[in-house]
Amino acid sequence: MASRERYMQTRKDFTNHNFYMRYLLILLAFLFGLCSRGQTIKQGDNLGLEYKKMGNPYFFNAPGFTGWAEGTGIFLIGEKSKPMDCDLLFIALKDTTLIGVFKIDNPSVFMFDTEGNSILNSTSKLFLLPSWVVKKKTKVNPSDKTILLLLDKLYEKTLQANELELDEKTMKDYHRYQTDTALANRHIALMFDNYQNIITETAAKEEKPPADICISLLTSLGSECMSLYNQIPAIVCIYMGEALQSAGMTDEARNHFSTSLEFYPNSIPLLVYNYKLEQNPTKKNEQLKELKKKYSKHWMVKGL
Repeated sequence: MASRERYMQTRKDFTNHNFYMRYLLILLAFLFGLCSRGQTIKQGDNLGLEYKKMGNPYFFNAPGFTGWAEGTGIFLIGEKSKPMDCDLLFIALKDTTLIGVFKIDNPSVFMFDTEGNSILNSTSKLFLLPSWVVKKKTKVNPSDKTILLLLDKLYEKTLQANELELDEKTMKDYHRYQTDTALANRHIALMFDNYQNIITETAAKEEKPPADICISLLTSLGSECMSLYNQIPAIVCIYMGEALQSAGMTDEARNHFSTSLEFYPNSIPLLVYNYKLEQNPTKKNEQLKELKKKYSKHWMVKGL
C-alpha cells in the first residue's frame, strides 16, 4: 500500500465513530427530503429563541450520532408530529440541553452552538459533538498530562515513525476517552476526535475537508492545550499546517511549519512540509539532501 494510502488508513483507525454515520445522514436527508419550508434558521441565530418559536413540540429518537458518553440519549425535536413533515429538527442532549439543529435543505446540514452560548455559529455536513458539552462535565486538570502523552504517542507511532502502525493498547487508551467519564481533560480528546472524524469522512467520499471548520477546530484545540499545558502537541501542529494548506493558505502554512520547527526541530513531517514549501531553490535542494541522508527510511521521505 502506498504511503499516502497507509497514512489515511491509520487516520481511519483513530476513529471509533459509528460505522454507519454517513449512511444515517443520507437516511435523514432522504426521510425528511419532502418536508415543507415554513420555519427557517441560519448561522448566527439564537438557538433558544428559535426553539421558542415552535408551538407544540414533538420529540423523536435520534440515530446514534456519536460514541461519546455525553451523546447517549440525544433526541430530536420538531414542530410537527412526523419528522418527515418538519422544516428542521432541533438536537438536544438527554438532559434537554439544546446543542444544534438538523436543517433540511439542499444539501441537508447540521448547525451547532459550539461555544455553549446558544448561538448557532458552525455549519457542518457531519455531526460534531460540541466540546463544551464534554468540558462542562469533565475534570479539567493541568497536572494530569495523560491526554498530552497519548497525543504524543499517536504522533510517534504514526507520523514520526518510519512505519505507520498503532498497537492495540494505544488504540484502547485513545477510545477509552469516549466512554470513561472519570478521565481528566476529555474535551481535548473530543476536539482531536472530531477532527479525525472530519478527515476520515471526507476522505471516504473523496471530498475536500471543510477548511473553516478544520482551522477553527484545530485553533481551539491548540489554544486549549496551551492553556492547560503551555504547549501544543506536535501532531496538532502538523494537522494545523495541513489544514492551512488544504484551505489554499500556502503562505500561512509555510510560516506555520517554520515556526513549529522551532519547537520540534527533529519532527520529520514538519521538516518534509517545510521542504515542500521552501521557495529558495538552493535551500530546498539542501533540505532534500539532508532529509534523504538522515531519514531515508521514513514513509514521507520515501515519497520525495
